[in-house]
Amino acid sequence: MYKNINTPGILAASKTTMDSGTKLSAPATSTALDVEGKWNIVSERLQKREDERLSEIQKKKEQKSETAALQESTNFFNTEFNKEKVAIEAGLSECDRVDKANLIDRFDLLSLSLQKMQKFLAESTMFLPPYEVRLAQEAISKLQTQIQEKRDDLFPKKRFAFKSKKKVASSEKQIAKTLPENVCREKVEVALTNCKYEDLKDQSLEKFEDEINNRDVALARLENCTVKLYGAPSAVHMNKLNNCRVFTGPVSSSIFITECQDCVFVLPCQQLRIHTTKNSQFYIHVTSRAIIEDCSGVKFGPFNWKYPGLNDHYKISGLSRSKNSWNDIDDFNWLASDTHSPNWSLIPEGEFVKSWDEQIC
Repeated sequence: MYKNINTPGILAASKTTMDSGTKLSAPATSTALDVEGKWNIVSERLQKREDERLSEIQKKKEQKSETAALQESTNFFNTEFNKEKVAIEAGLSECDRVDKANLIDRFDLLSLSLQKMQKFLAESTMFLPPYEVRLAQEAISKLQTQIQEKRDDLFPKKRFAFKSKKKVASSEKQIAKTLPENVCREKVEVALTNCKYEDLKDQSLEKFEDEINNRDVALARLENCTVKLYGAPSAVHMNKLNNCRVFTGPVSSSIFITECQDCVFVLPCQQLRIHTTKNSQFYIHVTSRAIIEDCSGVKFGPFNWKYPGLNDHYKISGLSRSKNSWNDIDDFNWLASDTHSPNWSLIPEGEFVKSWDEQIC
């Protein structure tokens, strides 16, 4: 006879087996979830690393591109700068063969070319490495010296002698003839300059770098005014100032001063030309010999004005701070080389202003 399988023992065993199977499946499901979670974490980390790697590659590409562009700009600067340098050197070497009647024009052209180089350097300092800037400044300073030495060699000052009286008179006549032309030219330049102060009295005037950097500035017909130019102008023209004080940042080329009296000028520049000016003091930094014509009672000392941003303005101007010919003045009206010109002198130590902070408040 068949046994009844639905016995309590078998049912109990079956239930136990089923319960046991059910309990065994739970750990398997949990393990699968853990593996999947870990895989997601690993996948995210791998993706993050890949993104970082790609970002770094892109960054390096951009840096390489910027470096290449910078190098290209530096190479362009050096090429153009050296072209101008070679041209000036060639012009200097030819001066010995130029007719004396044309020598003045030749030196004017050389000076203009040098100013062009200075302006080019000033405009390029934003991307040039400091080392390149220093080399360019040294090259410009050397050219300035060479031009001045060649000028002195070809236009030597004549020693005073009674027998040369006729020649001295002739030279003075020539100076008198050329001076009005210079003065006239400077007045025209003042009129054409947009950045200027004119026809003012008893004023305190200021201009800042955003207005004057690499621009011509003009001051005309001012009386009892204090003028402060915080920046690096390309040139400054001053005409008919009376009892004024003028302070400027570094000027990349020339400063022209005409028909001024009882003034104080505190300024750095490449070239300084002073005409028909009386009883004035000049605290200057000039990289070539300052020139005076038809002046009297003018006194000189070294530039000593300080203000925030001055160092940056020197870099923009391209002026060399290592060279200052503040006490080497050339008086075009004084031809005797064995005696000092009575028209200019150095500021006595007792009169020297050591700080302008309180003077110009």
